[in-house]
Amino acid sequence: RRYLRSPWLWAGAAVSVAIFLPNLLWQIQHDFISLTFLNHIHTRDVEIGRTGGYFVQQLFVSANLFTLPLWVAGLYFYFVAPSDRRYRALGWMFLVPLLLFFLAQGRFYYMAPAYPMLFAAGAVVWEQWLAQRGSTGARVGRGATWTALGAGAVFSAITMMPIAPINSAGWRLTSRIHDNFTEQIGWPELAATVAEIYRALPEAEKAHTAILAGNYGEAGGINLYGRRLGLPEVISGINTYWWRGYGPEPPEVVILVGFSRADAERFAQRVELAGHVTNPYGVRNEETKDHPDIFLCRGFRKPWPEFWKKFQRFG
Repeated sequence: RRYLRSPWLWAGAAVSVAIFLPNLLWQIQHDFISLTFLNHIHTRDVEIGRTGGYFVQQLFVSANLFTLPLWVAGLYFYFVAPSDRRYRALGWMFLVPLLLFFLAQGRFYYMAPAYPMLFAAGAVVWEQWLAQRGSTGARVGRGATWTALGAGAVFSAITMMPIAPINSAGWRLTSRIHDNFTEQIGWPELAATVAEIYRALPEAEKAHTAILAGNYGEAGGINLYGRRLGLPEVISGINTYWWRGYGPEPPEVVILVGFSRADAERFAQRVELAGHVTNPYGVRNEETKDHPDIFLCRGFRKPWPEFWKKFQRFG
């Protein structure tokens, strides 16, 4: 009740609402599309098992094992240390979301921004404990602390950043932890392959050709590397790409990336295999494994406005 009576709480709430208000108005105008997006993403994550290992991944990814004593000390500071009960609300601000995300089967890294407040409190506990030791004990404790934090930083860098050479033992290990490492491979080559297909088209068709990508990785990769290759902007039905549409005029030819032949044949009457997705490292990722073929499509089965209206997807 004391916190609810504080004017700072309500001032902070008012500032938060003011910051969020433009987004809220946009959501109202678009039928709260973010809720639809989150529902689709959550359903997919549960189906493929991405939400498993929630608590284990807190130890290895959101924080890490080397900082475990520090953030456990932070929980002690908030909930056990009697002289610091005025900070207990911060402890609940950590525990309640931790349990809610677990029960809702949320992704493990949603909790990552909450750990710094545990580290800060844990540092206070650790510093108080060291102050009660003798000079030798304090030096050993501080040395152990810096060693653990340094090891934790190295561990985080190795597991969270793609610093190991591609296909090295370290890279293979970390890519099993983060499949995003494999998904970062091959975008320049994909753009170059699409550019070759585009350049081989008759000049009369190029002005009416679109590149349709299946996911935002493919769309973003081709857009990034394809500009200097003279490629048009990629269109896609994924997330906010769908809102951008397919351009002022319906395409007459489509270079289809990230779809199966069955998808292509449901989309168009004339489907031609035009190329394959590869990368120079032989890395198997979503592009090379799940849908490695690139198709040229003509003679679409539905008018573009009708097709595009139902083409929206989330991922």
